[in-house]
Amino acid sequence: MTKRAVLDDLLVCPLCRGDLKDTEEQYVCLNCHRRYQVIDHVPRFMADLSEGEQQVNRSFHLEQRRYRDSRHLHFREELVEQWLQDVQLPRDYFKGKLVLDAGCGSGRWTYAMALLGATVVAVDFTEGGVQVTHQATAERENVTVIQASIARLPFKHERFDFVVSWGVLHHTPDTKQAFERLVPLVKKQGQLYVMVYEKHNPVKFFFTNLIRRVLRMFSEERRYRICKWFVINNPILFRLLRDRIICSLKTKGDDPLEISTLQLGLYDAYSPVFNHLHSRQEVERWFREHRFEQICLTKPVRFTTKKDVRRFGECGGSVNMRGVRV
Repeated sequence: MTKRAVLDDLLVCPLCRGDLKDTEEQYVCLNCHRRYQVIDHVPRFMADLSEGEQQVNRSFHLEQRRYRDSRHLHFREELVEQWLQDVQLPRDYFKGKLVLDAGCGSGRWTYAMALLGATVVAVDFTEGGVQVTHQATAERENVTVIQASIARLPFKHERFDFVVSWGVLHHTPDTKQAFERLVPLVKKQGQLYVMVYEKHNPVKFFFTNLIRRVLRMFSEERRYRICKWFVINNPILFRLLRDRIICSLKTKGDDPLEISTLQLGLYDAYSPVFNHLHSRQEVERWFREHRFEQICLTKPVRFTTKKDVRRFGECGGSVNMRGVRV
């Protein structure tokens, strides 16, 4: 089966949900007649974005194009073990599954799931994200890349065995609403897995938000360079600041790639206009409201005292949760 053939029984118009005709160079909606171009082998299903969505798009476009600056985003077989540790599923779970990576970014988890034998449809709404993912997986027949927004995904319902959105939903205008866009795409007895930022340390969030507002006055490239200022050399200064703003500690012996990895992580935290925080209980409630069972945290609760939960969150900064749709 060719990459495009994978999409034959999946795609609908993201605006009216009408059937699409594939003419090789574009998809044409048979209902509303809207046309979606195929550019550089990637189908483009982008509709109009709000001002906030455009800002997030620009921010992550730069980030995805700079994926080589982050040690975490290099494509290598070790990503498989990192992914299995993150998702807490057995190695053979993905073999033969149809998977949607909703917000694939530079494609590291797409790459890992493809190596595990899944057929992966990777979606991102940034030009940088789809370019990098397409290039990295061009030789893999089990990966198809498209450009689309989570708010308007061009897929029929109940087609995917596994849907993942890792580190994406909290960068949309409404996290819960974005979550609900993914639910219908999961088959019955399929799984949905999300990672969202965890609610914690309101003081740190307040001052971080102030810095975000200032940084948004600069271009994406300038903002990226400024983020290097928050990689701090002095351990004492770092300890003074870490509970007030998002920052990173440069340790002795860090190589240039490690420093740029920290810098890119800070850009990810400071750049997007949407950075919502959510509690474990809140995310679990979303799953239960949509009749998911076998709900589990793949990174368990780490902190239980009131003081520590307020400072770090129960799970240490992110809620990683998956469930089975019934």
